Amino acid sequence: MATQLRLRSANVLIINLGGIGTEIIKNLVLGGLSSIEILDDSTVKEEDFAAQFFLPNDDSCIGEVKLPLMINKIKELNNRVNLSINTNTLKHVLEDPAYFKKFDIVIATELQKDEMFLLNSHTRTLNIPLYVTGLHGMFGYIFTDLIEHLSSSEKDAGNQLREVGTKINRHKTITKVDYDEGSHKEVVTILDEFVPLSEIFESKQLPKQLNRRQMKRLTAAVPLIFSLFEFDRIDPEEFIDKERLKSVATDICEKLDIPATVLSEEYLDMFASQAFTEFSPVAAILGGTLAQDVIQFLSKKESPINNVLILDSRKSEMPIYLL
Repeated sequence: MATQLRLRSANVLIINLGGIGTEIIKNLVLGGLSSIEILDDSTVKEEDFAAQFFLPNDDSCIGEVKLPLMINKIKELNNRVNLSINTNTLKHVLEDPAYFKKFDIVIATELQKDEMFLLNSHTRTLNIPLYVTGLHGMFGYIFTDLIEHLSSSEKDAGNQLREVGTKINRHKTITKVDYDEGSHKEVVTILDEFVPLSEIFESKQLPKQLNRRQMKRLTAAVPLIFSLFEFDRIDPEEFIDKERLKSVATDICEKLDIPATVLSEEYLDMFASQAFTEFSPVAAILGGTLAQDVIQFLSKKESPINNVLILDSRKSEMPIYLL
């Protein structure tokens, strides 16, 4: 009941309704959130029909502003959700930080690095949790800066009770423990603390989290996803210059303090050809994961993603790293 009440009072902003944004809003509308605003000034392109299923099945709408064509189909999923659209540019909205004050959570998709950092600066100042996500073909990411989050969950008690003040890792701390002797259960409250997204790009924490074997298995998607923030968005039929991508990725490896040997020709080829491309099945996985995490965040039952999730469909894995 407490979770349902939080869902029914939450006001969420979703920035950009591409393939992954479409999946996120589908799941959140079906989940029963109270109010959602969508910010997107884009027009319909031919490639949008591959992953954006709220669009009319009619290519005559190519070139028209996207959101007015989609809003009614979204409302059909759950007419109790208060949906609104904003077709201003993100650049225009970012010039007025007060715009974000009315939202409880901001979810941004497919941002450039400068947009992400400026948005995060506003959300941090206003104490608003922020999710940022995007796709590159078979690969994707979720970055989170949720400021602080308290969650409480019931766990089996061990021979030694958990202690208040225990740090699970550098961003997770046990702040409260209630023990029930009859059931031999503990209700453990955990504080998650987050860092600004700009710090993620300078983090040297991966070698401290992964042992030598894990580091050898580290997916090349990690440095390559960070590398693509140094490139302008391209059309899906275009390719990124592979040699420049390799050079940037090598620099990213050094910055993150991970070995450049994680880069492989196979992954460089895939990222060069799939950069900024929307694959519907991958959008469904990543969008569903993010929407589920938003609901989990509001439920306060478990810790949310803290703070980098990388989806590698080539390896069928989706690890979370604390950067």
